[in-house]
Amino acid sequence: MSLLEVKNISVEDVKTKEEIVSNVSFKLESNTCLGIVGESGSGKSMTAKAILGLTNPWLKVSGSVKFDNMDLLKVKGDTIRKIRGKRICMILQDAMSAFDPLYTIGYQMIETLCENTNVSKKEAESLSVDALEKMCINEPEQVVKKYPHQLSGGMLQRCMIALSMSMKPDIIIADEPTTALDSINQREVVEEFKRLREVAGTAIIFISHDLGVVQYLAQDILVMKNGKCVEYGNASKVFKNPEHEYTKYLIDTRLELTDSFRKAMILEDEICCCK
Repeated sequence: MSLLEVKNISVEDVKTKEEIVSNVSFKLESNTCLGIVGESGSGKSMTAKAILGLTNPWLKVSGSVKFDNMDLLKVKGDTIRKIRGKRICMILQDAMSAFDPLYTIGYQMIETLCENTNVSKKEAESLSVDALEKMCINEPEQVVKKYPHQLSGGMLQRCMIALSMSMKPDIIIADEPTTALDSINQREVVEEFKRLREVAGTAIIFISHDLGVVQYLAQDILVMKNGKCVEYGNASKVFKNPEHEYTKYLIDTRLELTDSFRKAMILEDEICCCK
């Protein structure tokens, strides 16, 4: 039985009658990564929010989301909050809005850990510092004392990833988690996601524009366009032999950009050698 099974999930704006997501289905197995790719506005983030009931009140969500013999679309109140807090963690795309500006990073990390993992305040403080160290954050003891506005977007993104990973959930839904990071930090964070899946067995839904990262991390891939799934299957097979024209376009564009970068670097090396 799959860890998470999403069937025909749809999201409709009841005000405009616009269908934002239409009949998207997929499965997530334990200790695997599903990559969801597509252009901005394709419905990737909305699908992830719909799974956990995080959509706006004027959006109607239908379909089913089976997790641990429950349909998450029918679970309400404390039950769904406990699942969101402990068993399924979501890393939001906008790190600036994920933290309360009135409290320090450390206070919020400690409060979250104490609430969801039943550890003591002292243990939570130690776990918070350790988690930040794993994200290659310098002087984590000082970072936990800072307020969100004192940190960059990239730093907040890593703090949010660190907190999610320290919860050791069954599933992490990561919505563009490396967008605000430079290439060096991006690589470190991606490696940490891979290590978390391999060592802790955490399943991951990784939403990204970066096909290179998705190809490296994911065992399965879901390609979305205009709120619909246009291709879904084993990642290596899809990358080698895409069936849908849009998937071919995404892969060809990535290869073209990579090839252009490679040629530019070779040309730069030749120029340097001639000097």
